[in-house]
Amino acid sequence: MRTIDVKLMTMIKQGMRCESPLPLRIPDIISLMERNEEYIYWFQPTGGDVKTQVACVNINDVFYALNLKLEKAIFRHVRLTKNFVNLEVLQDGTKKLRIPIRLMQEKMRMSHRILVRCAATPGKGDVRGYTYLILTL
Repeated sequence: MRTIDVKLMTMIKQGMRCESPLPLRIPDIISLMERNEEYIYWFQPTGGDVKTQVACVNINDVFYALNLKLEKAIFRHVRLTKNFVNLEVLQDGTKKLRIPIRLMQEKMRMSHRILVRCAATPGKGDVRGYTYLILTL
C-alpha cells in the first residue's frame, strides 16, 4: 500500500484509526477491515469534485491508499442493483462516493461478464443464438 499526503486535501468523512504491528501484513488488515467501512477516510483534493475523492485508511497515524484487494474486502457487502448510484449525501449535505471509482469499474466489469455468461447460455442445440448474443454485446 502506498502512503498518501493529505495536507493538500479536504477530509470529506473521517474514519476510525487502526493500530497494527509493523511490518504491515495485508492479510491481517483485510481480516480486520472486511465488510467494515468505519475504517475508511474519504479525502478530496482541494478544488476537486466528487469523482476525484480518495478512500484511504489510517494505520499507525499514516494514511494509506487502498489497494484493490482491500477495497473488495471492505466494500464486499455493497451490491450493484439496477438503480445503483455511486453517490451518497452525508448529514451535513456533503456529497461522497459510495464506493471508490476503481472498485465501481471492477464491479461493473464483473457484472457485465456475469450477464454475458448467463444471458448467452444457449439452449439445447442452439449454438446460433449463443453466437448472436455475444456479437450484440
